[in-house]
Amino acid sequence: MNKIYKKVLDAIIKYDTIIILRHEAPDFDASGSQFGLLYWIKDNFPKKKVYALGEPHKIFSPKLYPVTDTLKQELDNYLCIVVDVANQPRIDGKEYLEKANCVIKIDHHPLCDIFGDISFVNEHASAAAEIIADMLISFKKTISKECAYYLYSGIVGDSGRFQYSDTNEKTFKICAKLFKTGFDFQDIYNKMYVKSISDLKIIKYIYEITKFTDKGVAYYIISDQTLKDFNIWREQVKAFVNLYSGYEEIKIWVQVTEDIEVEDEYKWRVSIRSRGIKINDVATNFNGGGHDNAAGAKCKNLAEIEQLIVSLDNLL
Repeated sequence: MNKIYKKVLDAIIKYDTIIILRHEAPDFDASGSQFGLLYWIKDNFPKKKVYALGEPHKIFSPKLYPVTDTLKQELDNYLCIVVDVANQPRIDGKEYLEKANCVIKIDHHPLCDIFGDISFVNEHASAAAEIIADMLISFKKTISKECAYYLYSGIVGDSGRFQYSDTNEKTFKICAKLFKTGFDFQDIYNKMYVKSISDLKIIKYIYEITKFTDKGVAYYIISDQTLKDFNIWREQVKAFVNLYSGYEEIKIWVQVTEDIEVEDEYKWRVSIRSRGIKINDVATNFNGGGHDNAAGAKCKNLAEIEQLIVSLDNLL
């Protein structure tokens, strides 16, 4: 067994109260990792108090993932496990780190913030859920259908349905072991990707407003007013981030949405995807980061967005 995995297991065994955190505005990997780990702990240590904290996903809770817990009392003597978060400012529930007796970080993003008493970062894993699944399999304890269901959803989501470059032989071996539990994988795909007729309106609008550079960058910008006009959440628009992934002439595609609810000045949230082009360095220069072919960034205004597009264009 991996030495760090052993330390994680020892910490889980030691503490009777455990909270699991992930990043703000959770994606499939964040929620899948969080609930997969939560169910594994509950299945194998039923007397422990385990909480999944953070704002629930506006679209996929409770459709795909359970609603997160709400604490009505202060905790003491507890273990805090943070999954799928590269840096502390992005943690949803970061206030729980200060009082935690032990903090564990499990992540697959490029290392940019070292924190936690125990830290395991593998930036070559397709998802944080892949790391957690590998770890739980090595413990040789019960992995229930529920645990496997959530971990698989995280792997599928962050690997782009096994399309991104960090997908490898190990990814499929881990998924094969999860499949042995008999979870309903078709239910996962239906809940993640089946859309409604009403979605066609926003898809049509996206196609109409998308701009293309001569070198192969496609991008579109959705304002807060547009979200209101279509009566949709920003999270719903994010579901269309790979709308341009299958076009030969498009090498990089960018989705920009306005989020007026964030407390900082970076109201424009950017999702960047690519095919065969390393984009995370550009994302880092624009208050973001991520993986080679899937990254995020933040901009203050439309002028900064145009600068970002130029930087991406220069990669091509």
